Amino acid sequence: MITHVNPMVTIPAIQGQFGPRVLTYSTQLPIQSIETILGHDPRSKNWKKLSDDLAYTYTHLQRATTKPRLDSIVRYIQFRFIERPVIIGAFPAISIAVQNPTPFKPYESVRETGVGVIEFDLSKRNMRILVDGMGRVSAALALLEMAEDTSIPDAARATLRKLLSEFSQPAVLYTPAAGTAPFTLAEMQQLFHDYNFRVKPMPERHAIALDHSDLYIGLVNRLGNSDLIENLGGMEVKSASLGKKSTAIVVQQNLLRFVRGGAEGERFLEGTTRSELSDPNLTEETLDDFEDKMGTFLTAVVTGMGADKFKDHERLHLTSPGWGTLGLLFHDLVMVLKVPDYEAAARRIGSLDWSRSNAMWAEIVREKTDKDGNAMLGLAAGGAQTRRYMTRTVREVMGIDKLLAEKAEQSADETVARAA
Repeated sequence: MITHVNPMVTIPAIQGQFGPRVLTYSTQLPIQSIETILGHDPRSKNWKKLSDDLAYTYTHLQRATTKPRLDSIVRYIQFRFIERPVIIGAFPAISIAVQNPTPFKPYESVRETGVGVIEFDLSKRNMRILVDGMGRVSAALALLEMAEDTSIPDAARATLRKLLSEFSQPAVLYTPAAGTAPFTLAEMQQLFHDYNFRVKPMPERHAIALDHSDLYIGLVNRLGNSDLIENLGGMEVKSASLGKKSTAIVVQQNLLRFVRGGAEGERFLEGTTRSELSDPNLTEETLDDFEDKMGTFLTAVVTGMGADKFKDHERLHLTSPGWGTLGLLFHDLVMVLKVPDYEAAARRIGSLDWSRSNAMWAEIVREKTDKDGNAMLGLAAGGAQTRRYMTRTVREVMGIDKLLAEKAEQSADETVARAA
């Protein structure tokens, strides 16, 4: 008599091992199968619906995927997994901890015994936890829901279904070795902790140099390789600052401050390089336009200042706060005020005296002594504090502060009028 039916599925996989306790199985999962393999929808909006053990694990150990990050990954899929992407894209493997040992049958025709199929138990008695890859899985499932949403036009849904059919998610399943006890909940939680909290990030400047996918970094590289920057000395990568012997005009991470501030404004500039926006100004569609306008803006600043003065490393515009200030001034003129002749305003910005001896900068410049005992003028403080002062000062000198106040008041009045 049949007493029960085991909900099993066979999955092609390559077997690996971490000591006598942990086996791994590497495979590829179609997006449509992820919920089935996990036995649940792991997205943060569903955590309250899960079993107590799963809910506790995700709530206390996992970070909820924010909407800006989710939107960012969705855009990544939509623009990087297509037939002719500007830059290719791919996802690293997600990691799934599986509670019970999993039977493995190697292929008889394959000499290597680690290649075969696993008999995967889909029952609730075999707990599975997504220990790495929440953002990737959340974005893929969001696209899957969009492809099934009848309120979306048929053509758009068909495009999404085609996109989803053209990629699968690499996955590694971590299971107890045959003949050993099932993983405890604590062991599965420990795997999550190890994968997410024992990672030591590389220095930011090195990460920026290696990232060819981030749109802001991509725009930095376009500007840094432009004739304007090249003729002024070029852009130096993987450096935190320019050395005394450097002939470059800017380091990559400082030009990134100009780009981030210019595209999105002060709030985004003060965030980390991993900050995400739900509705960014810089997208794949606007990239060329930003490159053109930012290049034009910088060219006008150089024209107003003169190339020789612009290349003078002792002037404040080439400091890290200076590049951030130039970016925010671009944002003021082009993105907020939408000044038709922003080139003329940029030339005037360049014509200001950016030398450290100018009384305009007295509050942020102090006399210091270098290692050889020579007196020099240096910044009293670094970072955001100095950049805020520089930005505020130039806005006042240029009259931009009054225009921004008028714009804010006008926007507030329009909001009130719409509400009425």
